[in-house]
Amino acid sequence: MESKESLAIYNFENGANCAQSILLAFAKEEGLSEELCLQLGSGLGGGIGHKQHVCGAINAGAMIIGLRFGNKNRDDIDGKQMATDLVSEFMDKCNTDLGSANCSKILGIDLNNPEQVEKSKEAGLFALACGKAIRTVCRLLESDYQKSSL
Repeated sequence: MESKESLAIYNFENGANCAQSILLAFAKEEGLSEELCLQLGSGLGGGIGHKQHVCGAINAGAMIIGLRFGNKNRDDIDGKQMATDLVSEFMDKCNTDLGSANCSKILGIDLNNPEQVEKSKEAGLFALACGKAIRTVCRLLESDYQKSSL
């Protein structure tokens, strides 16, 4: 069985953004279709619409945590609070492991500057920085945020 990390990196290397890569890697386990994963994650790349806010991989990780632990109806306040608390903790862990949870700081370039983007592609920055974010999110989802581990 292929690891979630390997699957997510494969997705990223083959046209998916960071968020889509995470969602696709966990799709089968979470009962999501490929189409739904692509749609849900499509606007999250580059830190939400290339605004370089919270990293797309981290956003997708938060979505997976919500699927696993969140409320299934409006009256389930405990489930909603549990997901909120777990996502807060997850964000802190990502921030520690990556130096930031923000795409702008993780990448260190302006995604809206075509020259910076081109130079970064040539230098392999996206494979390195985005790859690290994707691996971190996969590792955390697999080790710290499994239903059986809480």
